[in-house]
Amino acid sequence: MPHIPLNPNLPGVTGLLDYRLDTALPIRHLTQILLRGESTLTEGERELIATVVSDGNECRFCTAAHTAAANAYLHDPSVAEQVKADISTCRCK
Repeated sequence: MPHIPLNPNLPGVTGLLDYRLDTALPIRHLTQILLRGESTLTEGERELIATVVSDGNECRFCTAAHTAAANAYLHDPSVAEQVKADISTCRCK
């Protein structure tokens, strides 16, 4: 339950970004660096991590968004579903 007034029409983190527009741009930049910037992890692996974290946080919006991105990058929709069910099943390459 949020302790600040959020727009109910903006799911997930988008409501928070809308609440504080002055912080939205830096947070979006950070997100792009973490998920798309140079890394030893592939974009698919990073989206898979975000999927598991979002699922653990019980955020349906973020889980769905990161699952879709992970599926697109990994080209195997079963991977995200497997790790959400049991993270020890992850065998990313």
